[in-house]
Amino acid sequence: MHDEEDRTREVTTESEDARSRAAADERYRKVFEHSNDAVMLVDIETEAFVDVNPAACEMLGYSRRELLSMAPDDIHPDDIDRVREEFISQVTEQGSGFTDDLTCLTKDGREIPTQISGAALNPPADGREPKRMIAMLRDVSDRVRHRQELEEKIERLDRFASIVSHDLKTPLTVIEGHAKLARETGDAEHFDAIEGAVDRMDEMLTELLQLTREGDLVGERTEIDLERLARDVWNDCELDPATLEVESSMNVRADRDRLRELLANLFENAHAHGGSSVTVRVGPLETAGEAGFYVEDDGPGIPPDERGTVLEWGHTTTEDGTGFGLAIVDEIVDAHGWEIRVDDAETGGARFEIVVDGA
Repeated sequence: MHDEEDRTREVTTESEDARSRAAADERYRKVFEHSNDAVMLVDIETEAFVDVNPAACEMLGYSRRELLSMAPDDIHPDDIDRVREEFISQVTEQGSGFTDDLTCLTKDGREIPTQISGAALNPPADGREPKRMIAMLRDVSDRVRHRQELEEKIERLDRFASIVSHDLKTPLTVIEGHAKLARETGDAEHFDAIEGAVDRMDEMLTELLQLTREGDLVGERTEIDLERLARDVWNDCELDPATLEVESSMNVRADRDRLRELLANLFENAHAHGGSSVTVRVGPLETAGEAGFYVEDDGPGIPPDERGTVLEWGHTTTEDGTGFGLAIVDEIVDAHGWEIRVDDAETGGARFEIVVDGA
């Protein structure tokens, strides 16, 4: 009697275990089928896909049948050696692995940044290596894009900070010079010049703060008389006894304040490298099929081997230079969608040609 009851209990227990395993298998199958991440069952020895879920097909653009006929190196050919050395070795030796830097190739040739985690289906034990593993891939394109946007924003803010620190030097120099003269002479005109420079600084900071928040270097564009603006900027820079010559004028559609900064930096550059008595010339380009203007000087010019780097951030040939002036010019030109060329002036000095419209 007891033997029959024991056998009945055993049968009941086995039946319950079978139902429990079946229920667990069904749960895992649902997780597999409905996961938002790509899930792949991989034979470690042959590196063949044993099974893939719908999310894997959707992410990579292949049908299930196509994926089951492929191998991992078809999906991430550029990373396969690293995956074997780092990821798969972790799974076989430790039972699980992870990497957040895997580029997968879709059927239509697109590259998708992913992170992959995996686990052995039978964890390594007693010197036996696992036969199969489950790999889960997550598309992190949005995360990578967000990181790139943040990096670009940080870089842009750094550039704005450089622009602010550099372009404030001109009005600060004006204030310093006129404050000294005002102290010596008491002449009221020096106080007027100081107030004008302070107003200009306040205007610059307000505009640059707004541009920083908006994320663009260039704001509203208007039609600007080049000669009138060039002479205003020259007067603000106070570069006497240097001389400004304007060949003839033209209208330029631009952000007035950014164009003002561009001209100021080119004038300051000519003064810094051409000497206190340098002559600076401004005029329209005469090249057929191009609209634009030039700024040139009669200083020593720029050696040919430096013309490719003279517009880069940090490039300077003077001991007290920041290397920001011409880089800011290039930044403003680029933000307008223009082109800048560095050449020799007829007098042997430096010539900067800004093409605002090319045929």
